[in-house]
Amino acid sequence: MKIRIDGNEVEVEKGLKLGDIIKSNGFISVVKRKIDFENIITNLYEIITNKGKMIIIWENNRTLDKWREIYKNFENCNVRWVSNDAIAFGPVYTDFKPVIKDVELKKYDVTISISGMSNEQTHLIFSKRNHSGLYFPPSEGDIMGRIVYGKYLLDILKIGDKIEKISPVIEKRIKSGYLIKADDNYELSEGDEILTKIEILLNYDSPISSEHVYNSLANGFIVTRKTSKFIAYDRKLFNLKKEKIGVREKGVVSVRNSGDNTGAIYIYTQKAPISSEHNIVGRVVRGLELAEIASEGDRIRISIKPEKLDLLGKTQKEASLLLEKLNIRHIRDGNKDDDSIIIECNPSTTIEIYKKGEVICKGLEKKKILKIKLYRDKAPNSVRYFEKITGIDLRKIGVLKLFFKTKDVILFKGDEDLGRSLLPENIPKDIVNPGAIGVTNSVKRFAGMIGIRLTKSNKFGPTAEDFSGTNIIGEVVEGLDVISELEDEIYIMEES
Repeated sequence: MKIRIDGNEVEVEKGLKLGDIIKSNGFISVVKRKIDFENIITNLYEIITNKGKMIIIWENNRTLDKWREIYKNFENCNVRWVSNDAIAFGPVYTDFKPVIKDVELKKYDVTISISGMSNEQTHLIFSKRNHSGLYFPPSEGDIMGRIVYGKYLLDILKIGDKIEKISPVIEKRIKSGYLIKADDNYELSEGDEILTKIEILLNYDSPISSEHVYNSLANGFIVTRKTSKFIAYDRKLFNLKKEKIGVREKGVVSVRNSGDNTGAIYIYTQKAPISSEHNIVGRVVRGLELAEIASEGDRIRISIKPEKLDLLGKTQKEASLLLEKLNIRHIRDGNKDDDSIIIECNPSTTIEIYKKGEVICKGLEKKKILKIKLYRDKAPNSVRYFEKITGIDLRKIGVLKLFFKTKDVILFKGDEDLGRSLLPENIPKDIVNPGAIGVTNSVKRFAGMIGIRLTKSNKFGPTAEDFSGTNIIGEVVEGLDVISELEDEIYIMEES
């Protein structure tokens, strides 16, 4: 039998389950079943007269079921009487229980009149203007509905005209359940369309935000929030430049550029208005159904075009081979040897490189790059600060600028304003070992200072502060000996 997977037609054996052909690995999938329609009877009714057609909407829910039983009785009924106020068709028999009262009718209202309190004298009344009349309506209500189409007929229907046919308006609706979140045990059916990923096409107007999207969605989109209009993945940044602002249409992808959720990534399932707090980075070109059906906590595969140019950390030779295939000019700078490691690119973002068609890659000997490990679980806010200062919030390789060094510690420049927000977290208790990376927290005057410990201490942290003012954020795993030669700056890279 034939099915489709992410737009590609595939022939599979009957009886297979989704897990037989696609391994979820923690990601959700959506199955769009072959669409079936069902006919739904609405509360709209088409009335055909010898002069033309009108449509009424039956709005009195208390009488709707009974109307559906007796509406055919009014077929072939003539106009019984016409006045300046209304037109009446009938009579027919009904078992409505009438009441004696005046009925206030607006122009184009529809009611039932049981004339003289006799069930054999039931009439269908169409109001031609606002008026009040003694119509003996059913006890369930005065007004049954109103004319929504063909109102002109009220001016031309006369004695002798008649209703030829009455029929409900039928609406075709997709049967519920045609779009489902499927697990590995879902049994495939002929015509199923399986969606395993959201495909995003980035624009060229928000390069910095796009780089954040590349980095954040490399391992999928985790739904941390969901509303009727969007799903969001909260990937916080300290700050972000404002880039392209626009209407957030259905399918648009944006990144929040300010406020508590700066850095959060949004995929819109319904239109939202323009907001200066959101940078528009692209749109979904396939798989939006995954966003529509996802729940908080779900993880969604993401495919992004154009593909990220992950040049940092590659050798000059590896970069040359990749860029040649993409017809992008590669200019070597710094250490130009084939095996030197790329530490900087100009332009620095993927989108700008594609747009310019060339990139300058600065190389450095591998042994001069500091390999580190960060404690994101133990000190999330301090690590986020460190990522911002070094640039590894957007890039694979960051840089630390030397401030001061002694035989025990080496200090790097931070950001005093951002540092004031660093509350104590992961404070050392006993010993701080060589290679420990720390940040001075807001307890101390020089909050935001970054340091690396060179010698063991049971009193002071990597920034030479006592333990109460020190947040431990990570450790050096390779290249600690490079620091002794440091004069200006050092490049850092997280271990794989």
